[in-house]
Amino acid sequence: MTVFIVLAALLAALAVALVAWPLFRPHPDAEGSAVGASRAAAVAVAVSIPLLAFIAYFTLSDWPWNPQARAQAAGPGGAASAPLEQMASQLEDRLSREKGDSEGWKMLGRTYVVMGNFPKALTAYGQAYTLTSGSDTEALLGYAEARVLVNEADFEGEAGQLFERALEVEPNNPKALWYAGLAAYRKQELSTARAHWTALRDLGGPPEIMQVLDQRIGEIDAAIGPADGTVATAKTQPAQAAPDQAPVEPQEAAAGEGIALRIEVAPGLAGRVPAGTTMFVLARSGTGGPPLAAVRRSSNELPLDITLTDANAMIPGTSLKQVESLSLVARVSLTGRPVASPGDLYGEVRYDPASSGRIKLTIDRVVE
Repeated sequence: MTVFIVLAALLAALAVALVAWPLFRPHPDAEGSAVGASRAAAVAVAVSIPLLAFIAYFTLSDWPWNPQARAQAAGPGGAASAPLEQMASQLEDRLSREKGDSEGWKMLGRTYVVMGNFPKALTAYGQAYTLTSGSDTEALLGYAEARVLVNEADFEGEAGQLFERALEVEPNNPKALWYAGLAAYRKQELSTARAHWTALRDLGGPPEIMQVLDQRIGEIDAAIGPADGTVATAKTQPAQAAPDQAPVEPQEAAAGEGIALRIEVAPGLAGRVPAGTTMFVLARSGTGGPPLAAVRRSSNELPLDITLTDANAMIPGTSLKQVESLSLVARVSLTGRPVASPGDLYGEVRYDPASSGRIKLTIDRVVE
């Protein structure tokens, strides 16, 4: 705002100079004789122009000059979120009148994803997808991503098909590789998921993204064996302590490194857990939506000590401890699929950021 005030002052001074200077200078009359300058008029102009501009601006402008008024105008989201919401609203109003602007709809979709308003992002990307008849890869992927952000089950529906179609058009598109891998993983097509994520890892990227991919590929290697056919080194059963050795106590995760869990089965369900069955350990937002983090283990490992970290995030860059409300779930899947099915055994607990040590998570319920 300071820059605006300085510029306004300079422009006012220029206006005064343009109007007042001729009044100071003598000018010829009709016969060519010089007549005197009107100094009084020049002084009146020099005073009145800035004064009238000042009065008009402060009367007509809606800028909140008081700092407290500016803070209230910014709203609870602060100065950064208010302009973003205002921009999205203005863009949406314009696009509702000019429906043929696919680039504008894509921009609106991206904005709503950043704001976390996934239903509106789905509407915006849906418009862009329709306008481009599915030929624009960015619009196609944005539409598919918004679909699964609104309803994760759509990984097995149209969204999953759209991710695969995007790969056919752009085989090295990072977003298409990531989401197509997720869709395959959810359907237990682990070899396909590994192929997509390996291709994504080969493209390179930030270290944190590479860590997530290595984690995912490592879990698949442990489950079905490495892609090159060598024997996997990961163990599917916990090591047993020798009779003359004391059991090794699990190490606590260092502060900020993750969420440490102790997963057990309630006595009443202990006899209903099949040996060697797939078990998923999940972290999801308390408000719903797809899992934020997931680890695939075996029921043979129960009771299990495990730590969920950001490396287990389903979407790279997600920080588990920054999620306002987090729910932790352990589920023994009778079908081996990530989607819950009747008969699956599970337990759930809310994450308390103030808690210390391992959080006890008991599998004590059955999916109806």
